[in-house]
Amino acid sequence: MKKRKWIAFSFAALCLGGALGLGLLPGTEAPETQVEAKSKVVKKDKTPKEPKSSDLTVVQTVTKLASRRWIQSFTYDSRYYYFIQMTKPSVGNLRITRVKYKGLGKYTTAKMDLRGFGHATNLDCSVYNGKTYLWTGSNAAKGSDVSRAVSCFTFQKNRILKKNGSVYYKIPKGTTGKYVTNVYPAVSADSSKLGVRFTYQGKQYFQIYELMNGTRINVRNPIEQIVLPATTGDFQGFDIDGTKICTIEGSPRKSFLKGYDRTRKYQPTIIRTWDYGTGAMSRKVIKGAARLSFREPEGVKLMENGKMRIMYVSNTLTNQSCNIYDVK
Repeated sequence: MKKRKWIAFSFAALCLGGALGLGLLPGTEAPETQVEAKSKVVKKDKTPKEPKSSDLTVVQTVTKLASRRWIQSFTYDSRYYYFIQMTKPSVGNLRITRVKYKGLGKYTTAKMDLRGFGHATNLDCSVYNGKTYLWTGSNAAKGSDVSRAVSCFTFQKNRILKKNGSVYYKIPKGTTGKYVTNVYPAVSADSSKLGVRFTYQGKQYFQIYELMNGTRINVRNPIEQIVLPATTGDFQGFDIDGTKICTIEGSPRKSFLKGYDRTRKYQPTIIRTWDYGTGAMSRKVIKGAARLSFREPEGVKLMENGKMRIMYVSNTLTNQSCNIYDVK
């Protein structure tokens, strides 16, 4: 068991906005900017306890990954968590760390590296016949971290994959459109659907595909395409389940931005959910993890029980830790 038609929503109804940068196609968004900064390491990075009034519940406390890499996303199956980091901006080299938890604060790790894949905006997994396949963006051009395909592959300890996984797909816009860039995948909790997100002319596109055998899709035959306005804050990941699409956005905490990047405006953590089956939509501002250092959201997962799980990054820009929460 894993972890966890053409429809357009109006801009006015969602009260969303924001402009997107340019990708390889007109109107395609560029990956988020990374800030270079030398910062003091928090000597004892901890996940603070959440009060009963919090909108979050702690699932996994501080998990240390390799330093001087940027944590971008996470996923999990019934045995492991997987975290993905960008090793250097605008290069496309990534690291995946597999974590086996043995209680709160206790865990073992293993790693593998991806070269020339992309920005790692989203990481997810499918499970078929007991085998877990990891999914992320891939096939970045040399000197770029813009993914031009989505890939899946199994975790292979200490291995290096170059350019793409054992299975990869370039994604056309719709059924007959040109291939799009800055593409990232998400997988439904039951591994039956694959969602791919890209941006075009100031909007988010989500194409939903039937996922077969954990690895196969028909790229020219999406079962749904949903068009949404851009997120107002920094996009930090998405997930799908059933007929729902969920996105998360937001910036690090105000105190960090004041000290290291005054040009960047603080944005609250916002989770938006759309049900393309019913047209229902919701918006939730996350106020929990209020005492967590750094506190940048990096990933959201929709679980089979209808709940959501998110990750916050803590500590500093150049020595980051993972903290996992369930949303109440």
